Amino acid sequence: MKRIPYGLTDFVRIRTEDWYFVDKTRYIEVLENYPDNYVMFLRPRRFGKTLFLAILDAYYNVQYRDDFDLLFKDTYIHSHKTKEANSYYMLMFNFSVVDTREVERSFLHHIKLKVDSFIRRYGFDIKIDDSPLSTLGNILDYFIEYQSKNLYILIDEYDHFANRLLLQDRKEYLDVVSQKEAVFKQFFTVLKAGTSGNNAPIKRMFITGVTPMTMYDVTSGFNIGRNISLNSAFNEMLGLTEDEVKEMMEYFNVPSKYFELAKEWYDNYQFSKKNDSKIFNTDMISYFVEEYHKENELPRELIDINVRSDYSKLREVIYTNQKLNGNFETLKNLIAGDTIELATIKTDFSGANFKDEDNFKSLLFYLGLVTIKEIKLNTILKIPNETIKRIDIDFLKDSLELEEMFELNVSKLSYLLKEFALNGSLEVFNYLAEEIKRNTGLRDYIQNEQTIKAMFLAYLSLTPYFVVKSELELNKGFADITLKPLNPYVEYFGLVEFKFYHKKNEKPNTIKTLISEAKEQLDKYEKDELVQNFIRDGKKLVKVVLVFRDYELVEVQ
Repeated sequence: MKRIPYGLTDFVRIRTEDWYFVDKTRYIEVLENYPDNYVMFLRPRRFGKTLFLAILDAYYNVQYRDDFDLLFKDTYIHSHKTKEANSYYMLMFNFSVVDTREVERSFLHHIKLKVDSFIRRYGFDIKIDDSPLSTLGNILDYFIEYQSKNLYILIDEYDHFANRLLLQDRKEYLDVVSQKEAVFKQFFTVLKAGTSGNNAPIKRMFITGVTPMTMYDVTSGFNIGRNISLNSAFNEMLGLTEDEVKEMMEYFNVPSKYFELAKEWYDNYQFSKKNDSKIFNTDMISYFVEEYHKENELPRELIDINVRSDYSKLREVIYTNQKLNGNFETLKNLIAGDTIELATIKTDFSGANFKDEDNFKSLLFYLGLVTIKEIKLNTILKIPNETIKRIDIDFLKDSLELEEMFELNVSKLSYLLKEFALNGSLEVFNYLAEEIKRNTGLRDYIQNEQTIKAMFLAYLSLTPYFVVKSELELNKGFADITLKPLNPYVEYFGLVEFKFYHKKNEKPNTIKTLISEAKEQLDKYEKDELVQNFIRDGKKLVKVVLVFRDYELVEVQ
């Protein structure tokens, strides 16, 4: 049986050492026939960008001409070989290695390693200068002189170190991307010259990254080529389709009954307005399949620790003058089950301006924290899956604790969640409500009902016993919170309905009326097939009504 290439980005090894390979080579043909030779392609982290560049390198590199059959046998491109196969000299950069503590030295060191290696590997008679940017210029001059030779430049993670800089030190970021003498800006100036005019020495260029911000700031708009990230033809180029995941799960003997669980945790990315097919995150699903294959059972932790990206890097864009701003409110509402919308996802915007709300929403999209739900008059975005929701929730919780707005006893919370799972105890809801009331710092922050709901979602989601869903559609309605059993030993599961009213509007029968409304809704949700399936499996349903007067819980049933 083949091995799962989780985290492996060496295409030659994958093909020569019998690793499992999902064939994406038809996109080589699509790219080659695309009208633009210079393109940028953006995707969130861990979608397979680096491996795809390795595939392009192996396919186009003149050095692999004799290895074509070995590397591409039984792939789409093997039987659809294009005219440009193995006809390029490949110069590849990877900016994820640049150290943000000493950007200029580290960046120039990487450029020098790559351009010097390029000259030696191909045996070119090109002068190697002390300045790596000068050497890069010499390479371009050489290819102007020798037009029969084709140069293809690949840049992986072009914005990796710049994004980190932006969220650590905005001033240094602006210096790196906008100062005329900054080496990063000079590098792209050289590339721009190499793609311009008659007999341009760079025949093709493919750039990957996460967001368009850095390219916009360093070039005043991506004027080197075309950003194809939202093009429907490339929606499925990276990541795995549902059919590809089903095939992978079948090969590694993961029971098909777990496909819906995998969808819930790792799927539902959509990057095109016209192509509505849903995409799995490559590393997330590879982790799941690998962990199941090791023990022949579901992994105890469904989120790979490597995917828990450093979400604290978002801190800079949700704070203004050391206070949480409107961007944090957007994130909080997403967790509570809301969608967000904007006229259109921006394909270029500056990293220096997150006061523009659409810039922030577009950033969330490129980071993979939201994805396209639907396109109507505006573009509507939602959290894609349970993994991302948990990461967002961790960020919400940590931010509130950092601001000393809200803290509670996590050990006690864990115990009460277990009591609900095993005995149906409602004490966990009382405890969370009491903590919200007790933490006076949070009280001033509670602006609407969604804040309380988001708090409950965040802390109920700390449990390993349930998948906690917000606004889950049940029997043509939407339950405020659904506690779906995840652990097989869970005895009880829950449907939770919130009701809110303001003290100034209270009448003698207010609470009774709200409870009646909530119970009617819960009875309706109970009839849904999903709920009934859990009951048939022996799980006991608890229907929970929570009535709040402003921020205070006044009734729990």
